[in-house]
Amino acid sequence: MPQPMTRLTDSLRRFLFTLMLTLPLAGLLAVPAAAQQAGAVDSVDYDVQDLTFPDLQDFEVPSPERIELDNGMVIFLLEDRELPQVNAVARFGTGSVYEPADMRGLASVTGTVMRTGGTASMSPDSINLALENVGATVETSIGETSGSAFMSTLTDNVDRVLPIFADVIRNPAFDSAKVALAKNNQKSAISRRNDNPQQIGFRVFDKVLYGEDSPYARTPEYFTVDRIQRSDAVDFHEQYFQPGNTILSVWGDFDADEMEDRLREQFGTWEGEPDFERPMPPQPEAERSYSVNFVQKDDVNQSTIFMGHMGEMTRRSDDYPRATMMNEVLSGGFSGRLFQNVRKEKGLAYSVFGGYTAGYNRPGRFYAGVFTKSGSTVEAAQAVMEEVEGMRQNPPTSEEMNLAKDSYLNSFVFNFDTKREVMGRLMTYEYYDYPSDFLQQTKNAIENVTADDVAAVSNEYLHPDASHIVIVGRQEDFGDSLETLTKDGSVNEVDISIPTSPPSEDQPATAEEQAKGLETLQAAREALGGDAFASLKSMRVSSEQTVQSPAGEQTLQNTLVVALPNQLRVEQTLPNGMQVTIADDGDKMMLKTPRGTQQAPPQLRKQAAGSLWRSLPYLMANLDDEDLQTQYVGMEIVEATEYEAVKVTPPNGNALTLYLDPESHQPARMDYTGMTQQGPKARTDVFADFQSHDGILIPHSTTTYQDGQEQSTSTITSVTINADVNEAAFELGSGE
Repeated sequence: MPQPMTRLTDSLRRFLFTLMLTLPLAGLLAVPAAAQQAGAVDSVDYDVQDLTFPDLQDFEVPSPERIELDNGMVIFLLEDRELPQVNAVARFGTGSVYEPADMRGLASVTGTVMRTGGTASMSPDSINLALENVGATVETSIGETSGSAFMSTLTDNVDRVLPIFADVIRNPAFDSAKVALAKNNQKSAISRRNDNPQQIGFRVFDKVLYGEDSPYARTPEYFTVDRIQRSDAVDFHEQYFQPGNTILSVWGDFDADEMEDRLREQFGTWEGEPDFERPMPPQPEAERSYSVNFVQKDDVNQSTIFMGHMGEMTRRSDDYPRATMMNEVLSGGFSGRLFQNVRKEKGLAYSVFGGYTAGYNRPGRFYAGVFTKSGSTVEAAQAVMEEVEGMRQNPPTSEEMNLAKDSYLNSFVFNFDTKREVMGRLMTYEYYDYPSDFLQQTKNAIENVTADDVAAVSNEYLHPDASHIVIVGRQEDFGDSLETLTKDGSVNEVDISIPTSPPSEDQPATAEEQAKGLETLQAAREALGGDAFASLKSMRVSSEQTVQSPAGEQTLQNTLVVALPNQLRVEQTLPNGMQVTIADDGDKMMLKTPRGTQQAPPQLRKQAAGSLWRSLPYLMANLDDEDLQTQYVGMEIVEATEYEAVKVTPPNGNALTLYLDPESHQPARMDYTGMTQQGPKARTDVFADFQSHDGILIPHSTTTYQDGQEQSTSTITSVTINADVNEAAFELGSGE
């Protein structure tokens, strides 16, 4: 039987506390009816210092019961009768740091499809329906250095939900369709990873700090996700999801002995590898040095700045409590030096933060960051660096130390405000072999930290003169040159463009292959109009595009206006009548939708430039571009037809392969990689119905295939060569 509730909820406790304070005031302020009638108010002498309050209840840290099964699995149990609910979290020693570098994204896909892909005994839909019917939750995921599974259910349903939870952990089926969906979601996330400047800053900072190839800095790419097969997820699960690599915590409304019996029934027969050794995350490798690194982002009006260096301590270090106090003095919220001086006094920051981190088995890092308006980018970066150096030069005052300790000690209770947090910390301590009272030991040590201790660790562990600085912003809006931040005038410009294919493993094209490729394309230009391309200055093309979509066949109306060399305007009318316009004046691209007009993101501009090079008239008119690379591939047979193939790498966009009729040299088809919401896809354009316009042959019909399936057909309805184009056509005001 559930026990009566013996503790007040946080919200109820706050309400009663407020009521306790306000009731005496209400009594003091109440005016007797007789006095009101007489027009007078009685006064009472009352000293608020005489108010008395009951002592606060002693805070008790929960003490879970620890159980170890014969197969090596560790379990923590904590009875909590406050709500009729049972919760569980399992932690697994795995993570993205263990995935193969050429399959980045595998850990995340595995963690997702463990839950979404069903089990050996239940289909994905069966699991969803069973959980929905009882309002229960089962979730799985894999992060950087650990994996987790979560369960939550009402007490009455635990015998129905716990077997599903155990089945998902032990016997995931990894349904192929769900693996494909998880991969598509991964690629969608990759396509959006340059949208947020803060995310860019963190990602680039890690790459600069640890190196591109570090497991702590690697990022999934389209091609690494494409390599992942269902069998890879199965193998990854089998390798790391072992009972000896699992720590489970369960808390809620149950009898501990009965719950132990349930868990032994579900997990006691789980067999692991006999010689399995629990993995430990690899040690990061980084050398301290000074550098200034810049990422250009055109669509922002503020800068994101990160700076810092590799750390030197783990949480086992005697200096960890002292470094914790150093963090509080430097960046402890409103009282920290960064906030007080960089934001409040100098007004240079929307947000400013920092911290010296320490891992359980590996060093952390020191970092500081600031978000500031573009014009104050350099000044804000310098201000933060000055505060970091100030920690080395100026020991904390008594007031700063008191504020830092009060901030930490007064918030200590919030380390225990949820049972999930308590159990999660115990699992971490168990995994890394820390004492279960490590947090209390840290608190006791912090109470004895002195200002001299903070000064000592600041001098030993902070290295502003050997820090990497990463800035994300719009350089033309900066008030000062970034060279001001450097020691030698060198600023590293970081390319964050998203690669759509792996680094080429092919041998670079020989001079003969390059020359032969250009010669073959010149023959194609001759076949399509020859000298007529020399007089091509602009063109206007209208077309009707039929697209195959999940909603059925849909028709779009398109108009393309191009002025060589690099101005374009695209007008598209969608099936629902909505109109979208893109205009590029050669310096910037603007995007107009029913929601308004704004500058197009750089990735969209790059994609548009790449698609322009796939236009045969544009390509043929620009064969003399010195940045255009060509490579003769040779004769190839495609769908029983022999073609002459040329690989073309334009200045913008992905490489394409053009297939020509070997006799007429007229282009027949083109292979390339196109961008979709699910990432890059292999596409093929097949050209037909060539018609002449002012001496230039243009295909009036283009059928596009994606991954071998027909995707769309475009039919040209009108073409105007050297149209009279107004410059205003390539400009869209932000007020439109």
